Amino acid sequence: MRKNLSQNAKRDDFWSGKHKSLSRRWFASLLWRAFPGKSEREVAQLGAPVLDVSERQIINWLRCDNDAALSYVTAVMVLAGVEVALEPVRGRAA
Repeated sequence: MRKNLSQNAKRDDFWSGKHKSLSRRWFASLLWRAFPGKSEREVAQLGAPVLDVSERQIINWLRCDNDAALSYVTAVMVLAGVEVALEPVRGRAA
């Protein structure tokens, strides 16, 4: 008998649990590194024209309200420096 992956309980945990929260915080910290500013508004003003999104979208990402598409994640990783972006993967403190 095969498993029905759509009924997998862990799938729900992945999207609504700890992983989602951690990935949003990780991306927010990358935004702060890529666009150093003294406030959310300043980071948003610096990042919005570069990423071609609204300032409001940047603020939503900084507050961990929304997930970013992979194209934005990779762009911010390049701007922040890939080594910095991968530090948590290698086990170092962020």
